[in-house]
Amino acid sequence: MDGQKEYPGSGSSYDTLRRLKEEGRIIMPLSATHYLETFHRSDWESRWALSSVMSDLSDFCTVAPIHKLQRAEVARAVSRRLTPRKLHPIPALGVIGFGVDHAFASEYGRFRYVENIETNDRPEGPPVDPGEYRIDRIRHLSSEWEYQWYSLAFLPVGGDDFGLDRITQHRRGRRYAEDEARRSAELHAAGSKEMMSRALITEDFNSLVDDINWICEILNVDPHRLIRKRGDVYSFVFDIPTRHVFHALRSSRYVNPQQGWHQHDFADFMALAVAIPYCDVVVTERHWRHVAIQAGLDKTYDTQIFHKLDDAVAALQILTNR
Repeated sequence: MDGQKEYPGSGSSYDTLRRLKEEGRIIMPLSATHYLETFHRSDWESRWALSSVMSDLSDFCTVAPIHKLQRAEVARAVSRRLTPRKLHPIPALGVIGFGVDHAFASEYGRFRYVENIETNDRPEGPPVDPGEYRIDRIRHLSSEWEYQWYSLAFLPVGGDDFGLDRITQHRRGRRYAEDEARRSAELHAAGSKEMMSRALITEDFNSLVDDINWICEILNVDPHRLIRKRGDVYSFVFDIPTRHVFHALRSSRYVNPQQGWHQHDFADFMALAVAIPYCDVVVTERHWRHVAIQAGLDKTYDTQIFHKLDDAVAALQILTNR
């Protein structure tokens, strides 16, 4: 894009955000969820219009994905508990970076190469080395900007022309919602809310075990020393910001089964689990704002959470004028 391009945004909010960005007073990073959700738009003109706004406001600044942040968070939490007086090479958080590769923590950017694409009849195949079949027409374009742009907006053609699966996340989201609804029904039928709370926190802790074992091996410490009593499980999960937020949002669905589970819940959990701990201002749906504030996440992470863009822009103006 040259300096003479006509920007697609309109209205005072867009103009204010763009001005604050160009003055270097705010950063509006893209996340992996932004890339995935934009990619779902089959109409390329709509996709490009949205991508133009996103690229303009972000300058392709990106936030690291949840799995990368979670591993670094676990490393810090384990080190604090088991080796408080020693220096060890634990990974830096690296929250903010540049480009699609950083957003997905992958050399392949937003693409994944697998043996076969998932369908309703069979699961996704194992990862494969794309070799010469890598989408070089995107990776090896003439400029870095073009690589970043096409990674976000893609080419003005259908994904089927390249053997791409556009609805992977929607399919996974639907299956996740179905599985969680079934799990919720089982836990409600099994007993008390206390039992449900224990089950959910245990599942969240178990999701951290691989990262715990990995860092304990590096530090040469016994991972069994982390947990002495039941309360240690809660405190450890709540000491991992991304998992803490994920747990709070997910638990709200279990506590209030009348809300039901939705296809986009998993994507919302993943996005907000990164945004709430690491951003100063977050805009989300009214429901998730209510859940997050009710759980005290805004106070825990000193994050202002809104469901109206205009309110968020006003808050940013106040913050940057301090």
